[in-house]
Amino acid sequence: MKKALLAVILLYFILLAGANALSPDDFDFLLEREQFQLIEKYMDEFSLLKDSPDIEDRKLLLEYAQRTGNLEQANQLHFSIAKDFGSLEDALQWLILKDMTDDSPEILQSKMDILLESFHNTADSLTFAFYITADEHSDITELISTVDEYNDIIEAMAKSSLDELSVANSSYEAFELIEDFKATFPHSRWMQAVFYFEAFHALRLLDYDHFLQIIQDQGKDSAAHAFIASIYLLSPGFREDYQDGKQSKAMIEKAIKLIKHAQDSDETTVLYDHYSAEEWQNKLKLQMAKAEYYLLLDKAGLYGSEDDISNIFRRVSCMQKKTLKKLDEIEFANNDRGEQAELAFWKGRYHSLFRPRNMQKRAIKHYGEALIKGAPRKKYDDDAHDAITAILARLRIKKQPIEHLRKVFGYTGITFEDTRSMEGKRYTRVALADYDNDGLIDILFNGKHIYHNDGSFNFSAHPDSNLTKLNSSGGIWGDFNKDGLLDFVSISHSSETPGNTLMKQMPDNSFVSVNAKAGDIDDGMPGEGLALIDIDGDGFPSLYIANYEKWQQQSGFPDMFWHNDKGTFTNKSEELGFWNAPYTTEPGLAGRGVAPADFDNDGKQEILVTNYRLNRNFLFKQSDHCFFDLAALYGVAGNFTDGYYGHSIGADWGDFDNDGDLDLIIANLAHPRFIDFSDKTMLLRNDGMQERKIGEDIVYYWLFTDVTKESGITYDELHAEPLFFDADNDGYLDIYITSVYENDRSYLYRNNGDGTFTDITYLSGSRVYNGWSCAAGDLNRDGLIDLVIGSGNGTKILANTTNTKNQALYLKPVHHNDEITITSVDSPDESIANSPAFGTRILVHLKDKDRTYTLTRELSSAKGTTTQNAPELHFGLGKSELIGFEIWQKD
Repeated sequence: MKKALLAVILLYFILLAGANALSPDDFDFLLEREQFQLIEKYMDEFSLLKDSPDIEDRKLLLEYAQRTGNLEQANQLHFSIAKDFGSLEDALQWLILKDMTDDSPEILQSKMDILLESFHNTADSLTFAFYITADEHSDITELISTVDEYNDIIEAMAKSSLDELSVANSSYEAFELIEDFKATFPHSRWMQAVFYFEAFHALRLLDYDHFLQIIQDQGKDSAAHAFIASIYLLSPGFREDYQDGKQSKAMIEKAIKLIKHAQDSDETTVLYDHYSAEEWQNKLKLQMAKAEYYLLLDKAGLYGSEDDISNIFRRVSCMQKKTLKKLDEIEFANNDRGEQAELAFWKGRYHSLFRPRNMQKRAIKHYGEALIKGAPRKKYDDDAHDAITAILARLRIKKQPIEHLRKVFGYTGITFEDTRSMEGKRYTRVALADYDNDGLIDILFNGKHIYHNDGSFNFSAHPDSNLTKLNSSGGIWGDFNKDGLLDFVSISHSSETPGNTLMKQMPDNSFVSVNAKAGDIDDGMPGEGLALIDIDGDGFPSLYIANYEKWQQQSGFPDMFWHNDKGTFTNKSEELGFWNAPYTTEPGLAGRGVAPADFDNDGKQEILVTNYRLNRNFLFKQSDHCFFDLAALYGVAGNFTDGYYGHSIGADWGDFDNDGDLDLIIANLAHPRFIDFSDKTMLLRNDGMQERKIGEDIVYYWLFTDVTKESGITYDELHAEPLFFDADNDGYLDIYITSVYENDRSYLYRNNGDGTFTDITYLSGSRVYNGWSCAAGDLNRDGLIDLVIGSGNGTKILANTTNTKNQALYLKPVHHNDEITITSVDSPDESIANSPAFGTRILVHLKDKDRTYTLTRELSSAKGTTTQNAPELHFGLGKSELIGFEIWQKD
């Protein structure tokens, strides 16, 4: 009996010890949230991970050593990981760090001998042996020539050479680089991409014999080679030009053989894109359908490059019906690479060949699907739009394509119309505010061009000559001296004066620089992001400036915080803690944008700073009279991968799920070739304060849950700036996202009210290319919120023309007589100060049938990259009854 009791007690203590034991997951949590002091506290337990049979556990310890600069520990871990798991990367890192240890030459040689026996393949052993004796004159190409299978180190070298090839200035330079690549890396997995460029440049020079020889020699080297070759062989321009089109059919048939050859492969990588087995087979089925389409055209003496290829055949043959059926069987899981749009486009092309009216109508629908989906680089938009236009004319349907497509798809939702108010202008930065307090929202572009709102989407340029003297990259509005007149702050990339400038509004609505009197904020650094934050709650907003980089001169600069003491600005960046962390000043990061918000409901706005160049983001929280960067602890610094985070550009805050706290969206540029270690755009749901027990400690942290994928927000390589706004007055915040570069498209996602979003960009009429800033405000005071979009392709002012009975409420919080007053935009009172009360949060209480609910909105001075919405709060009421509203106060 005593023995049984003792066994139970022992079992209890074993289980108890196991329950309190620290796990690798605990270590990962602390590492991710940079709670290094707790890692040190429990290092005796965490250090046991150094002997773990799981390489990922040891990698956690290694990452900690690297992030804290413990090179001795990092060196030991590199050695053990290399020895126990045959990791060449870690062996090479150990080789780099070995001279920093106290090991004798004999011990070092012994360790090198041990590692030489640890690798699992010849390439790794030879690579390590090479670097043991390598100096600056050593040439690794001789080693590469001795192996048939490459390791990741050699493939990384190959990819670097490929990147150089991809940006070659001329075809002749490209051919030299191609020959060098082939000689150096003949067995690289990137040979398929080199083949792509080789064929491309041969066609570019119209050297068709060389091109066909390339296809003949290499076209069947791999499934990717075969697929790439078929793309070029099916090119209408090539087939039409080569031997005056006499070999067009032969080229199509050659392409078909290559497509069949590619079908023998499972998963495949083409250029930088990897395809699963299912994706690859669907990709090939679509390519085969394209080939069959061109064979069909060949019968009609066409190549596929003609202006209008439609309405050719009187009926659909049995063979053609089979091709149509094959097209219907193809399915792509997502549209990240534009493949759903591509499939719809080719369905449209195929259907349009046939004269029956029902086939023509189906073609319109498929072309419409291609436009709705959209594709990178505007790949199908123009052709699909032109095809629909031609078919509508032929069918004598007198409607514009978008108007007709709305009817076809039964679309009755949000709509916008281009007012062309800024025709010919290419402003990229936008700030909205009613600077003269006449009730209509005016616009500040690029920090120096003011346009007065004359009503009905007519705008007139401000005549003030002082504005043209500004050397500005952007600016925002705010009453920084609290005199009731709206001023603005202009920032500059220039190191020469005038740089950053405080522009005070005079009683006659002119503007003058007051740097000399109010504080010289011109720091000579490249100002990129800007926000005003009232950290004292006295109506005198202080200034945060995020500084960028100087290309190939300096990778980043310290940001500046200018404290506003009753209208006078003083640099308090260091004193208030903004420079406490070494990464903020040594030399600083490439700041892009500033977005303040009180996401944790403590009554003070935190300051989110988005940083570029794969750098971490900042999230400064005020505690007493100091600020601390809690971005890592709160999970918004970005995802740390091999020392990198994301190319964050702009961010915005808003309560998209109407639960009373502010959620966050961060737009990231994410090139496919860097996608393994670069963040994509993230929609982060605010899930509030959490706690986690670590040993005898409890870590309190704010949880932002990444809901991007499940919410329906799709990947785009070139996202720039997001915007939360309620486009249809239904009470739910929708999302607009711009994308940079000439042919990349913007997105409008409608909030479905259940945590998901639907892309309605095309049918809503809000698609813009090469967008940068995007800001919202009711420009014509019709109750619907309009969009102003900065774009290098042409600035857009989009009027919201949504047909809805949903009502709206606009409230404007201002500082007046040392109090926060809520004014109505419907009946402006010029006697009320025009001093935006940034940081004010208003709750609107509503009743809908049998339920009551509350909408939360907060006034922020900035979002994105020096972008500003109109400084008034917009509440979509839907069809609900307004109970009342109140200024939120901290409990």
